[in-house]
Amino acid sequence: MSKARTITLPQEGIHEIPTRPSLAKARVVSVATLLLAGLGVGAAWLLPRVLNTFLGRNALVATALDERQITPVLLVIFELMKVTGLLCGAIGLVSLFRSRQTYRLLRAVLAVGFLVIASYIVVTWLAGGVVLDLNLELDGQKQDRATLGLFWWNVSWQALSLLVYIAWLQVMLRSRSVYAAFTREEGAPLDGDLTLEDFRTHGQEPRSRLSFYASVVTHILVIIIIPWLVQLGGCVEAYKVPKGSGNPVVAMVKMVKPEKKKKKTMTLRPSSAIIYEIPDLDNTEVDQVMEDKTQVQYQALANAKAGKMGKGGGDKGGWPEGMDDYKIRFIRLEHSGVGWDDGMDASSGADINFLRAFAKNTGFKNIAPKGEKHSIALLAKYPKDGFPPFVYLTGNGSMGSVSSSDRKILREYCLKGGMLVADAGSPEFHRSFTHFIQSVFPDKPLLDIADDDMLYQMPYGFPNGAPAFWHHGGRRALGMKHENRWMVFYHPGDMNDAWKSPGFTDVTPEMRDAAMQLGINIVYYAFNQWDDAVAKARK
Repeated sequence: MSKARTITLPQEGIHEIPTRPSLAKARVVSVATLLLAGLGVGAAWLLPRVLNTFLGRNALVATALDERQITPVLLVIFELMKVTGLLCGAIGLVSLFRSRQTYRLLRAVLAVGFLVIASYIVVTWLAGGVVLDLNLELDGQKQDRATLGLFWWNVSWQALSLLVYIAWLQVMLRSRSVYAAFTREEGAPLDGDLTLEDFRTHGQEPRSRLSFYASVVTHILVIIIIPWLVQLGGCVEAYKVPKGSGNPVVAMVKMVKPEKKKKKTMTLRPSSAIIYEIPDLDNTEVDQVMEDKTQVQYQALANAKAGKMGKGGGDKGGWPEGMDDYKIRFIRLEHSGVGWDDGMDASSGADINFLRAFAKNTGFKNIAPKGEKHSIALLAKYPKDGFPPFVYLTGNGSMGSVSSSDRKILREYCLKGGMLVADAGSPEFHRSFTHFIQSVFPDKPLLDIADDDMLYQMPYGFPNGAPAFWHHGGRRALGMKHENRWMVFYHPGDMNDAWKSPGFTDVTPEMRDAAMQLGINIVYYAFNQWDDAVAKARK
């Protein structure tokens, strides 16, 4: 009795297709169908929440989709995903006991699953068409066919992958070796065998088939892969602050009078040569005396804790224009100079240490697991109601060259409601930054921030202004204002150094606490200004 059928293809010669029962292949199909249960139930749980969040921040889109019954249809599809997933799990389990009936059930449930997933893909495509026809914005950005195509791909590629997965299972079920394992009927190859063989040999016209494959790969490369790669390096996630309302309580930070140190007397050897080199400001005796006076200038009171931080007078905490699924992030700006990421490595961890201190002191626990680095150009890609409330800039030397386009982008970011927080890591950076920021805002002066400014009042009170940590460019924090709002905060004393992990800095615990609390004040101020700007943009 023949166990195989011979198929002769002119270009490929003779190839044998197995037709004997394959219990291993049949078991793979059953287990693969069983796994669809988790995918279906998981999608049914997650997708409605993602959809509600998306529609919550795009009210006009939500209204348009609801009027065209697209949102209700999507919700029905999500329920069908759950039901179909559970059926796949049950039938996949039962099909481990192979019979003609379980074979038919497998084919039927996979066909239903294919239709449900295909329906989701079609409906999301129609939703994109509605956005395009009505000229609506998504997350504050105008859309065209290219951006909507990329958006559709982002919400559909998992479903498309699942369609391929189900199609593969159907082809396997229509192969003689799997069919025979379920029905014990051997014979000629089935259409599944011929489909697999056709892909292997490129069909009766290999050149035409290979040309078709090349065309498909090229389209996928141009339409999907290249935009995806560009997105990895050039797209951003909208910034979300906590939603709610709060009214912080001032927590005073008291001054501690330092112990006086005995002055050292210095004598000059009569035979020594006269040195005409002017010492660096950081190394002078006068400077050392000033450092002693300010070394332990601030200390947090034992019961000094912020209230329910936020805006609006509520008791929950948060900001009216924020998001329920917020994530507080720390974004630092790259530049071509030295030390732009000083203190932000995994070991010293200044950025993540600050985020943890922010979470501990404010109660907003959803913080990013690590800091982020951004080119200045990326600031232009944020939506008008989801830009970062603040970005951080530091360095240990000259900032290097910054293009005029990047200067324009930074200027527009600050003017629309963002806040640049700059921190000097060296005297060279101080000189470079002050020159740079004046070129970004030639019409704005760099002002001394008064001790009684709002920046120093909530949620922690600093009666003497910003603590002086180091002194790379003076001891007073400076800033630039636009429409009575600080859009630039510049600390000349390396505040970030006090955020570093123990072992990477030599500050006292009191100064470390003061640095964290000053940072919290700055972020609180930035969030308040962001809330005002977003409220204005959404009107």
